[in-house]
Amino acid sequence: MAERRSAAIVTIGSELVEGLRVDTNTAEIARDISRFGFRVDEAVSVGDDEAVLTRALARLVRVHALVVVTGGLGPTHDDVTREAAAAALGLSMEADPELVTFLQPFLARHKDPRSAAQVLTQAFVLDGAEVLTPTTGTAAGQLVPTPAGTLVLLPGPPREMRPMLARVLERVTPDRAEPRELGVSGMPESDVQNAAQTALETFDGIQLTVLAKPGDVRVILLDQGAGAAALDRAAQAVADELGEACYSLDGSTLAETIVREATVRGVTIAVAESCTGGMVAAALTDVPGSSAVFVGGAVAYSDPSKTRLLSVDPADLAQYGAVSREVAQSMARGALDTFRADIAASVTGIAGPEGGSAEKPVGTVWFGIATRLAGGAEAQSQVAWTGASREAIRARATSMALDLIRREVLKA
Repeated sequence: MAERRSAAIVTIGSELVEGLRVDTNTAEIARDISRFGFRVDEAVSVGDDEAVLTRALARLVRVHALVVVTGGLGPTHDDVTREAAAAALGLSMEADPELVTFLQPFLARHKDPRSAAQVLTQAFVLDGAEVLTPTTGTAAGQLVPTPAGTLVLLPGPPREMRPMLARVLERVTPDRAEPRELGVSGMPESDVQNAAQTALETFDGIQLTVLAKPGDVRVILLDQGAGAAALDRAAQAVADELGEACYSLDGSTLAETIVREATVRGVTIAVAESCTGGMVAAALTDVPGSSAVFVGGAVAYSDPSKTRLLSVDPADLAQYGAVSREVAQSMARGALDTFRADIAASVTGIAGPEGGSAEKPVGTVWFGIATRLAGGAEAQSQVAWTGASREAIRARATSMALDLIRREVLKA
């Protein structure tokens, strides 16, 4: 099996190292480049200090096949990435005529000639670099050969970085089949990994990567010489080993899978939410075309709203509490009737950090399912994610509610 090439990610900005802004680029870039055969060994954040950045880049470009840098390519005084990269590699810089032309319309916006001159600093390109002309913004990217591989300079704003990164990966990755990405829900990451490894025992030339977030696991199969046909067979073998927990083989999200399958079957869906506050409905409505199957949702956060919007019996709320089997089921039935859906799911729980008790600790969540489909069905389940953060509990509850919907849709 081919060895995965090492990579490093560098994010630039004093606002990052001083805690004024959260770095989201590293996670996004790492996910993308790992899918194309790179192993991210280092991730570094550096302030707007040319000397510090020069030292960091001088070391990284000599030990990693790919170094991706984001930020510091703008027109202001603290954008020093180009200068630091040139110093680290011992290269000169010159203004690229095509970039100068590209930047001309932006010069007219500035009355101060000093501002116009700063805009033109974005036209300077390292000797031997390939220019990545921006599709949004004014900062151009660059691909620069290094002793160990390639240095990639990308702008910092995510909306400017993303399209450039996609173009970069087309250039720096070998001619291999596209990765296969499987979605898994309802299984711990370690169980998913073991199942995938079992399925791949008879396959050669395939690299396995498992990525997890609360309530959802992605299995990524990378072509390391196996070829597209073998990758397809391997993906199916992994899906077979995972069983019902595997919801997609094409990289689709759980919500996308639900919308696709419900559309094919002509099934409509509604939701009733408490602790997730609309996150289940948001996940479904994020999917284009979801209006064909998603008919509505209710965020019934308080006890009175559960009664008013979903016809939950106040006596059940008083006797069993809002976080209970009985109320979860009543919420699902209420959503089914209110929105006249074929399938309705509910979620009610204690996301914390307060509100728990010895009987119902923080992390206790109940789910309900009600359906009008053949034979009719009502079901509910309960989990206790004790020790998890509020954010994680809500994310896991959202994924579990979606997975319950998916499994019910597949019965139609």
